[in-house]
Amino acid sequence: MPDKHKMTEEEQNEMVAELKRMEYEPLLPIEKKLIGYSIGLGIVLLFVFIWMSKTFFPATTKLESTNAAVKAAAAAPAPAAAPAGVVPAAPAKKE
Repeated sequence: MPDKHKMTEEEQNEMVAELKRMEYEPLLPIEKKLIGYSIGLGIVLLFVFIWMSKTFFPATTKLESTNAAVKAAAAAPAPAAAPAGVVPAAPAKKE
């Protein structure tokens, strides 16, 4: 990663002088319209996405079948685990 260029005192003085010479440039009407359209579009899309989220992906959906499957899996006995340090044998290949 290259080192960041640090401005010398002379370069800094030139920068300050150039900034003082610059004129104030107001936004053009088209730039104001583009900014307004961008903000408006962002707000509209925010509400559209919130509506879509609540309509198509509600947080209060009851998943009865999933709950039953989880309860059944919890009630089933867990398979015996191998002792620590023991690697289970690979299954035999069928030809």
